[in-house]
Amino acid sequence: MAESDGKIYITISDRRFGSNVAEADEQNKIDKEKSASKESNVSKFVRHRFFNLIEQQTMQAVNYTVNNIGNFTGDYITQSQVSEAMQIGGFLLNIATATVAGAKMGGPVGAVIGLLTVPVTKGISMYYQGKSIEVQMKIQNREIAQLRTRAGLNSLNNDSRGTEY
Repeated sequence: MAESDGKIYITISDRRFGSNVAEADEQNKIDKEKSASKESNVSKFVRHRFFNLIEQQTMQAVNYTVNNIGNFTGDYITQSQVSEAMQIGGFLLNIATATVAGAKMGGPVGAVIGLLTVPVTKGISMYYQGKSIEVQMKIQNREIAQLRTRAGLNSLNNDSRGTEY
């Protein structure tokens, strides 16, 4: 509003304006910073997804190559050794990544927590994997014992078929 001539001026804009020029400039500056940070977050997300896609495709190609060393060359021992080296490298990379992430989040305490998280998680996973294999072996042994009994191969039956049926 211009007070000197007594007229009312209306401005139509897509930006907010204050009661004076200084407030309007400050609000415009804040709006520009918000839109720049929003674009920055979107571009960071897109960049992260792109690198994640590249990483997945590269790992798929490497795993295919390593898993077929024996098929291509006939050297299954080298295939096994390369596969084990890759597993160890991946484990060490996970430890390093967790340590750095922990350090960024919680300083030295977070780094220690990140450092310990990966081996503990791997240990728990290996424990449950071992238990699962143990259960499967017990099931298979029970099935084998039942088949031996049915076939008359069980030595407790004095080499006879028995009349259990």
